[in-house]
Amino acid sequence: MTGLCNTTLVAAIVATCLAATGAPARAANRMEVAIQDDGPLVSNTPIKRSKDLKLAAKLKVTWIRVNIPWSSVVNHPHRRTKPKHVRYSFNGYDKLYLAARKRGMKLQITISGFAPAWATGNGRVGDYRIKTKYFTSFVKVVARHFRGHVARYGIWNEPNYVSWLSPMSEAPKIYYRMYTNAWKWIKKIDPRAKILFGETAPYAQSGRATAPIWFIKRVVHYGKVKADGFAHHPYDFRHSLYYHYPGRDNATLETLSNLTHALDKLAAEHRMNTPLGAPLDLYLTEYGFMASGRYARGESFRAKYLPRAFQKALDNPRGQGREDLQGAGALGEERRQETQDRPGDTAEVRGGLALAARASPSVLAVRR
Repeated sequence: MTGLCNTTLVAAIVATCLAATGAPARAANRMEVAIQDDGPLVSNTPIKRSKDLKLAAKLKVTWIRVNIPWSSVVNHPHRRTKPKHVRYSFNGYDKLYLAARKRGMKLQITISGFAPAWATGNGRVGDYRIKTKYFTSFVKVVARHFRGHVARYGIWNEPNYVSWLSPMSEAPKIYYRMYTNAWKWIKKIDPRAKILFGETAPYAQSGRATAPIWFIKRVVHYGKVKADGFAHHPYDFRHSLYYHYPGRDNATLETLSNLTHALDKLAAEHRMNTPLGAPLDLYLTEYGFMASGRYARGESFRAKYLPRAFQKALDNPRGQGREDLQGAGALGEERRQETQDRPGDTAEVRGGLALAARASPSVLAVRR
């Protein structure tokens, strides 16, 4: 394809993004820096939140990425039957929005799970056979509540990962219905908002995840998809930064060309495009190295390789210009790690602004 695609890198903690649509200098002017630390930023007291955002401002942050877990904001999430009166509370998110706006920061919201028990196929809070009718209602509520205030939405989290959407064999069809309904109603309620497809996990894992490119090919099997961008998580905790992950349907940072080529092909076939018919811009919305846990990397390792990871993302043909990384901010560690409880379980570990507050070498290295 002749058109360049935007490349965005957002780590779960502190990140940089590139929207490269013109010359390198132009791309540099559109560099974004983002953080994600849902717990502290959503739940903290105003004083602590203000302190965290003050620190974020020092890191040149312009975006905050935050997940809204469906079952965490709705009343009676554990009921097996839908409540007569469904109510939602976005108090923490409203406070975050207002505090962020004062500092000139925008919100990117991922409308995510788990789903309440009455919206799943097995009557449990979780990810099993999400009922599209109820998910669409949730999306409408979110879009109306944040209309004119939220610039960008992601739809669900890692739908190709069994802990987020199951069963795996049905996930592409379920996600197609969820996404296309979300697209329709968000665009109707808030036409200026941008919507990202995917938020996909990077590679296949037996019994846990399907390969992202295979997944999106299966999704478009059910119909054409319109999106303002494609969100992807190119992390690889187990290997080196330069490890060429096998399998043409997988896409880590080192094998990102697998994904960009697939998106180009899907656009040429008119199966997945922007509203103007262009290939989807690529947003890398989760990347980093573990600071603790089974796949933890030492501080010196992270300080050395996080800047290199940024440069690899910026050097991707769908972006432009090595100089765009300069002054881009800091990249923190990925906040998710696998647990030993059952395949696919995930747990959040404390990170985010707490990490940045320590002025760790890895944060300072990428900030330079």
